[in-house]
Amino acid sequence: MAQENKFDYGIKQDGEKWDAEIIRRVSARRTSVSKRKKGFATEELAEQWAKEQLADFLDNLQASNKRKAERRDTRNELAAKAEADKQAAAALYTEKRLAALALADEEEDDAHIEE
Repeated sequence: MAQENKFDYGIKQDGEKWDAEIIRRVSARRTSVSKRKKGFATEELAEQWAKEQLADFLDNLQASNKRKAERRDTRNELAAKAEADKQAAAALYTEKRLAALALADEEEDDAHIEE
């Protein structure tokens, strides 16, 4: 099975003019045009534009992925901290509740002894 790039460029001739496209592979059978420019005088100009745009497109994509990863890490850390705080609060509540029940039992025992 051949492995192709997710992003690539394509050059097409339309009469006397050339068109350049940045193409994204959506699935094995389907592609989508992410960026297009028409009307280049020569194939070389179209290819040069496509290569530059593809490089910029991939750089922007990597930067975006990095920002998203940083936000995801921050979000996961906050969620873990919130879960730890929730468990600590639940443990403290249970401890206080058991202490209150124990105190109530002692008072009840003291009340029976005095009678």
